[in-house]
Amino acid sequence: MSSARPALFCISLISTLPFSATAQAFEQLSLHGRGEFYLNKQNDTAHYLAPWWQKGTGQLGHHTEAGAGPQYLVAQLETDSDFSAIVHAQWHRAPEAGIGVTEAWLNWSPLPHEGYRVRGRAGIFYPAMSLETTDLAWTSPYTSSFSAINSWIAEEIKTRAVELSVSRPGRFFKSDHSFQWVGALFQGNDPAGSILTWRGFALHNLQTGIGERVDFANYPSIATGGVVEKQPAWVEPNRELDHKTGYYTGLHWQHKDQTEVRLYWYDNRGEPTTFKEGQYAWDTRFVSLALQHQLTEQWRLLAQYLNGDTAMGQNTVVADYRSSYLMLNYQLEQHSLSARYDRFEVIDKDQTPTDDNNGKGHSWTLNWTYQLTDHFNIALEHSSLTSVQPNRTQWDGWLAEAKQRSSSLIFGYRW
Repeated sequence: MSSARPALFCISLISTLPFSATAQAFEQLSLHGRGEFYLNKQNDTAHYLAPWWQKGTGQLGHHTEAGAGPQYLVAQLETDSDFSAIVHAQWHRAPEAGIGVTEAWLNWSPLPHEGYRVRGRAGIFYPAMSLETTDLAWTSPYTSSFSAINSWIAEEIKTRAVELSVSRPGRFFKSDHSFQWVGALFQGNDPAGSILTWRGFALHNLQTGIGERVDFANYPSIATGGVVEKQPAWVEPNRELDHKTGYYTGLHWQHKDQTEVRLYWYDNRGEPTTFKEGQYAWDTRFVSLALQHQLTEQWRLLAQYLNGDTAMGQNTVVADYRSSYLMLNYQLEQHSLSARYDRFEVIDKDQTPTDDNNGKGHSWTLNWTYQLTDHFNIALEHSSLTSVQPNRTQWDGWLAEAKQRSSSLIFGYRW
């Protein structure tokens, strides 16, 4: 990944703010950060179960005994107008080591009109469909690794979009119910579906930076002489290839401060026969339903369900996919306990020989976090993942079924 491209993008984004000719237009520039360092132990696994970004077919992100996790910086610029800007930058060791930008957008937030709030944003960002990744820079306040759903979104679903939302806050209308509609038009997400189809779902906290390339195993079916030999063993998820505009739309419902539901439909409207610069456009669609419910003062329930399909070429690759998770979180003073269960499946629907992309699995993730101070915490996290991926057997001696376990001691900070 070229570090110059994200930097130039951020500079051009900030420069488009409607500033006046004087520096008085700046009201506030705030900087916040968070990151983690870890010690990790995995069960003895075969070499081919190394992570996808190391050309393996494993579905857990860690494969080193110690290291630095992603380090995030959030810059937010407020002005004396209705406009502001936000940039999420990161340093990470994978998929590609280096500094990059994960999100950058302009906000438009005028005063409410008769109680209704109309807001907009333009830039590159994740759709706000997750209730799990609600912490700083699209991270999770519950676990280090994301659910299978949001791990995939972190990799492939980042849109170059113009988004508009209309909210009806319950408090203004003396109601316990608040509603919000969200709609967006976007480009730059054509290859979405590549990683999911060949590798399957995975568990990690690796966000793909703008312009970043993500490697995966060089399956014989996509290598030279394979049935999909034009497809390289990597993807740049933020590429625009067919110049067709995709869209997503969502509805948010909130009951008091107790329950929240988000329902989204996403369609990149990809033209699956388009092939440019080593990348196919994929026709990828899905529906996502997320739920959060405060059971008691200490207990919180979170869940999400995703169901969709994707296609590439002349029915060369066609697949359905679905995933869900259920998580319980317990908060008491400085302690946070989280338990998450994931299920996931990719269903191969094409008739392409020697390219069996069926896959399924389930996982448990347990996390205990202790807040040492306002800025430092320590956590223990354990993940156990069982999966079946028939395309692993394209290599002699590689097994379709895998059981992976990962235990980590994590030192986190924020400022």
